[in-house]
Order: sequence, then structure tokens, then C-alpha cells
Amino acid sequence: MLVHAPAGAGKTRLLHRFGELWDDDVHGRLLVVDDADRRTWQEIFEQLQDTLRHGPARTRVLLAGRITGWWWSSTRQRIADFDHEVTDLELSPTQEDRAESFSLACEHFAKHLNVTAPDEPPPNIADETTLDLHMAALTAVHGDPCDVNRTQLVRQLLSRDTGPRTGRIAEDYLAVATPDTPDPDLLARAALRWPALRPRLDQLVADHPGIIRDMARDSVRITAEIGSQSTAEHLARQVFRDERFATDAVPSLLTRRLVDRAQDTLERAEMYGMLSARTMVCGLRDESVEASRQEVECYRELVRQDRENRPLLADALGDLGLRLMNAQRPGEALEVSEEAIELWREIAEDDQETIPQLASALEQISYRYQALHRDEAAMTALSRATMLYQELAKTHPALFRADYARVAAAMARRFHAEGERQHAADSMQLSIANWRVLAQEDPRFEPELARNLTVAGVMLIDLGRSQAAREALKEAVDLFRRLATVNPATFRPQLADALMRYGQSLGDDPDAPLVAQEAVMLWRQTDDRKGLGSALLTVARVADDVGAAEEAVAVYRELAAQDLVWNQVDLVLALAALTEQELHHDRHEQALAHTDECLDLCHRLPSQLLDFFGAKLAPGLQPVVRALSESEHHVRALRASEFALGVWRVLLPRTGPAAYLVALQQHACKLRAAERKEEARNTAHTAILLWHLIGADLDHEPGYADALTIYSRLCAETRFDVDKALQLAHRAVRIAREVGDEAKLEFALETVAEAEYTLSWS
Repeated sequence: MLVHAPAGAGKTRLLHRFGELWDDDVHGRLLVVDDADRRTWQEIFEQLQDTLRHGPARTRVLLAGRITGWWWSSTRQRIADFDHEVTDLELSPTQEDRAESFSLACEHFAKHLNVTAPDEPPPNIADETTLDLHMAALTAVHGDPCDVNRTQLVRQLLSRDTGPRTGRIAEDYLAVATPDTPDPDLLARAALRWPALRPRLDQLVADHPGIIRDMARDSVRITAEIGSQSTAEHLARQVFRDERFATDAVPSLLTRRLVDRAQDTLERAEMYGMLSARTMVCGLRDESVEASRQEVECYRELVRQDRENRPLLADALGDLGLRLMNAQRPGEALEVSEEAIELWREIAEDDQETIPQLASALEQISYRYQALHRDEAAMTALSRATMLYQELAKTHPALFRADYARVAAAMARRFHAEGERQHAADSMQLSIANWRVLAQEDPRFEPELARNLTVAGVMLIDLGRSQAAREALKEAVDLFRRLATVNPATFRPQLADALMRYGQSLGDDPDAPLVAQEAVMLWRQTDDRKGLGSALLTVARVADDVGAAEEAVAVYRELAAQDLVWNQVDLVLALAALTEQELHHDRHEQALAHTDECLDLCHRLPSQLLDFFGAKLAPGLQPVVRALSESEHHVRALRASEFALGVWRVLLPRTGPAAYLVALQQHACKLRAAERKEEARNTAHTAILLWHLIGADLDHEPGYADALTIYSRLCAETRFDVDKALQLAHRAVRIAREVGDEAKLEFALETVAEAEYTLSWS
């Protein structure tokens, strides 16, 4: 919650009182942030992320500031990303107890000054704050008339105060004095409370526009809001080039004010487009959508005047779709994206030169369909975009071959996600072939070829094409090695990453440890600690090196201490990898200690991090679950498996059911290994029921074959409905044979044999 009120309303005293009376044991933790409107988002973010170190229990956050406006809207929307409920409260003056407050203040001041407290009613002060009332009380205690305006109160008190003028006293001093060179930060803050100072602030900026570069961010923000139009223009010339404000709300505030100066509809549309882009960058997502809608309306008006403006409207609709996606409003984004597609299709019928824009719009809408789990629509849109780019690349290869290569890779990812392994491999090879042609014709495309070879290698590993993956990654390494010789600062990290992935692809090859260790050496040279940690874990896996895993854990501990949000999940995975290595080296005592630490961190992870990093965390825990189970540490294996299953359950709305079903089947296997076979059988049966609910073509689904086999095996082992189990196992055999999965076929045939053997003895 943000409590806000003008200076002198008593916000700081209120926060101190909250801190004194708050009981963490009763109410949970409390974070208090005073002067929040003077802090950058990064400063507030660092305090918020510190609250995440304490586990899933939420920390209440109480902020105080003088103003709200766009700085607060930006902060509020960013805080909401931490899964906090956010609100604000204006502290209005209370008239009921002002007489008592005035009397108590008089008594307090009189006691400290060793004089008699006056007995008089409080004065009437326009727009009174608690500070004004207390200033009047101090004035009355001094024997001066207090029934005067705020300026007179300040002047009378300052005439008696010979101490240094700092803080709010310094601000008030500016209201009654006219120093030749006022501090610009003080003047800006004082002008909030003293409107009469605003012309002086405008004059200071007009006379010395360069002074803006030395002003504090909050002072610039105040000046942007309360300054004259001329001041806003002076600020814009300085602020738009100042990197300090790249993600701040100030450029957006200034752009909003400049929109009003637009001379015609086209200029207004362009200004709204600029405002939309700037508000999105600084976290003003809702405001970004509104600005983009205004831009669209301007272009609709221009289209009514002249149909030649349709491409401008289509572009604006595409931008609005992007803003809506950023604001977590995918349904609305899809609606405007479909309108943009129809408009581009209509334009392309009249003008073939706009086909590239139609292709781009189709590509973008495919990603939006994908975000809504409309996989068929996503594939259709992306396929159409790919065909358009293919035709464009044939007729204008210099212009569109790179686009065709890019969308071919996107098609490969879609095929991969849908289990179309052969199509995925073919599309990726097509993408690489086009990047290779581009690089041969123009060496400037060599880095892009190398990057795509790395991506292709990783995908080919997942597709079971080990040899093709190694060849792609080896070529990527060779390219990056040559590029890094010429430009080490740019390409050494990419060479290190390619080496790391090449080492992973080599498996049991004797060269794998050497390749992985070279990646570690290169990451050390780049001073990239995150890359180093990842490379050390690769060495641990390919070289069975427990020392590398220990160093990786140390690296991630250091990173998590610096930035919890981006590194805590990596620390969990590093501990899991270390546990796995220690089990392989029969260091069971250390392994169990690190397992307990890993599980403790897992259960203390805030829901925000689980939601954001869950798709990385859950599969990353499977190797340690398997290692614990194989080492017969079944209790811990099940705890880790249950946690991973819970993560997939949380991610179901975003990832769909496939990953959750696989995790459920793996959990059934871990229950079986722990001799909890009836529970395992029930879990496996649940997996089968869920497969029936997802509406897939189960006769061509290898995951369903696995589910049938696991359940049939458990039925045979527990002698439960073995006749039915045998039928299911035979169906699993047919599916595995149909999809050509030899490992699943062998597993299913073994289960058929076991079920038949069990029946023969029943």
C-alpha cells in the first residue's frame, strides 16, 4: 500500500508508528519504504526482492510519498509482477481533532522552550496539513500571531531559527526568500507545496537548461509534471537523450504533454505511437495500451480521409496487439491482431509489395495464438507466413532469405512442441541451409549462422538426432572460434556457450570433458559468473566431476546473494546437480545434507519465482530424483518428485497437460521404487484418465503408451485386474510400434510378458 499526502501531513511519523507497533509473529513481515516517490524503481525492486529471501509467506509493504501520478502507476504495475495486491490511500486532513492536536502541540513546544502554553483556538489555514497546524502552534508559543497565512508562519519561524536550513525547512525557506542561485532540486520539491514558486522553477530551467542533467530524478519528474509547456520542451530536449531516464516515467510524462502541441492528425498519431512505446518501456502497461488505442483511432480517421493510409493503420493495430500482450490481455490482443491480418490481406490484394507486411503479421499472430494454447491456429498462421516468406525469398533472396530462415526455425520449434519430430528436424535443416547460403554470400551473416547452428544442435539432441546435433554444434564452435579471434569481446561468450552445448552433445565421448573444460576456461576470461556456473555444471555431468559441481554451487550462492530473483532457482538446480554427483561418488552423507538444503530452498521459493521459472526448475530436478531413487533414498526422492509435480500443476494453465502427465507418470515410477505400489498404481491410473480428457489422438501418442505400460506393470505386480492390464499392455505395444519408439516398445513387450506370467499363476 502507498499512503500519499502533501509534505507535512505526517506520513513519516505514521510509518514510524507502524514499525513500532507491528508484530511480525502476529501479522507477518512488514517492509516500510518512506519517500518512495524519490526512489528509482531499481531501489524499490532491490528492497522487494530482499523480502523474497524469507520464503513463500508474503511480506506486507507500506510505502509513503507526496504524490502519485505516473511514477506510482509504473511502480504499482511492476510491484504487481511480484504477485502482490497493490492499493493506495490518500491521507486527508482530519478536522475533528485539530483543536486537540493544536493544544497538544502548544503544550509540547512550551515545555521544551520552558514557557507557558498559550490558551487559544487553532487558526484557519487554507489547505491545512498537520505541519501547518504545528507551525501555527510553535508560532503561538513564541508569542507571535498565528492566525496568518502559511507564508507568514514560515517567515516568522525562520526569523527565530538560526540553525542550518535542511530538508523541508530549506524548501520552506525558498517560499519566503529569493536566493540568486537556488538549489534546483529543493526548488522543484518546494514548488509542489508552494505553487507561487513554479514561475521561478520555469525561469531557472529556461536560463540554465543544462542544469537538468545534474538534477535528481524525482526533481526532474516533478518539474515535468508542474512546469510550464516551455519548461516541458526544455526538459524533453535533455531527458530524451539521458540514459538515466531510459526506464523511468519522465520521458512518458513529457511525451504526454507534447501530444497536446501536435499540429494535425498525422503528427498526433505519431506522438501517440511514441508515447505508447515509452510507456511500455517504463512499466506503464495500461497507459501504453491507452496511448496505442489513441494512435489507432488517429489512423482510422486518416484512413477515412484517404485509403492510402491503410498500411499505417495496420501497423498501428499490430503495435496495439503487442501492447495488449504486454499488459496480459491476450484475448484483446488476438482480436486486434486478426483485424490487422484482414487489413494487410486486403492491402496485399491491391498492392503486392505489401506481402512482406502480411507475412510478418501472420508470424506475430501465430505467437499470440500460441500464448492462448490455440496450437492449431498458431501452426496455420505460421505455416502461411512461412510459405509467403518462401515465395518472397525465391523472388528477392537478398531481401527475404533471412526472414525465411528465421520463420523456418520457428516452424521447427512448433513441430517440436507438437511431437512432429521428423518435420521439426526437416524445418530446422532448411533454416540452417538458408543461413549457410546467406553467410556464404555475405560474411556478416556468419554470427547468425553460428547462433542458429547452436539452437539447431540443442533441438536435434532433444529429437534424438545425436550425430546431426554434434555436427551442427561442432560447426557452430568452429565459426565462433574464428569470429572470437577477430572480436573476442563480442564472440568469446558465444563461443563458450557453443562449446558447453557441444560438450553436452558428446555424451560418453572421451573429448567431452576437454570441450566442457575449455568452455569453463573461456567463461572465466569473460568474468560472466552465470555462464561460468552453467559451464561448471556441464563439466560435472560429462566428466563426473564432483569438484566442478561444488564450485558451481559456490558461484550460484554468490549470485543469489547479489540478486535473488534471477539466481535462486539456479542455486536450487546447482545443489541438485551436486547431490547427484555425490551419490555417484558414494558420498551419501554429504548428498543427503545437500538434498535437504535443496528441498528446503524449493519449499521456500516464492510463488512468483515458481510461476516464472517453474518450466526450468521442474525438469531440472528429475535427474536428482532418479539418482536418489536408484540409491534407495526413497523418502527424499519422493519429496523431490512431489515438489516437481506440484510445480507442473501450477504451470498447467500455461504449459498445457503434456508436461504434467509425464511428471505424474514419473512420480508413479518413484512410488513403485519405494514399494508403495498401490499408491503408484492409483497415480498411474489417474495419468491414464487425464490422457483421455485432453482430446489427443491417443493411438499415435507415445506418452500415452508409456502411461498404459506403467499402469499395466503395476496392475500385474499388485495382481489387480490383470486381464484388463494385459489388454492395456497390448495396446501400448501397438502404439509404440506405430510411432516407431523402440525403447517404449521394448518396455511394453516386457510388461505384456509379465502380465501373461502373472495370469498363468492366478
